[in-house]
Amino acid sequence: CCVCVCVCVCVYMLRRVGIAASVAAAGAATLQRRAAESHAAAPAPESLAAQRPPSVVRVAPLDDPPDVTLEYFALRGLGELPRLILELTGIPYDSVYHFGTGVYKPYAPFGQLPVLRDGPLLICESGAIARHLARKACIDGGDAADKARVDMFFELAKDLTSKKSGIHDPASADGKRLPAGAGPLAPSPPAH
Repeated sequence: CCVCVCVCVCVYMLRRVGIAASVAAAGAATLQRRAAESHAAAPAPESLAAQRPPSVVRVAPLDDPPDVTLEYFALRGLGELPRLILELTGIPYDSVYHFGTGVYKPYAPFGQLPVLRDGPLLICESGAIARHLARKACIDGGDAADKARVDMFFELAKDLTSKKSGIHDPASADGKRLPAGAGPLAPSPPAH
């Protein structure tokens, strides 16, 4: 439904500006626990540039390999919204976390991440992946008007994300357009 996509977009927007999103916290805790269990014997990487093979976390029953695999770096970023959609909708998937080896470059379209495999389909670009998952889970809207609203909120989230530097950097072009005293880094009003 349109509401589910709006929730995903809102969670995405909130996470991108640094506000904790409790909706994703449970999913992130599960992923961290499963990753810790799968790599209990492996030493922790010291950085993303570590020469370490990708880590795979299965968010599906172990006896039934999922059709969907999401690949991204071992950090939040462009792979976060697709991961949130997968978690929110309960689609079983494997999550592949890459480090500094670049092993994905030969098969990733355009040589970059995120990449989503859905059966034989290979998709890159985070927006295309998010829209594909929304269609797959039937949360992209019930009719043409709902689908248009979902697209509208998706584009709004991209706009807000691209302009967030104005909140943190008043000297940026977007920061200069904010009214004086706007944003979380503005001085607090004096206490009475």
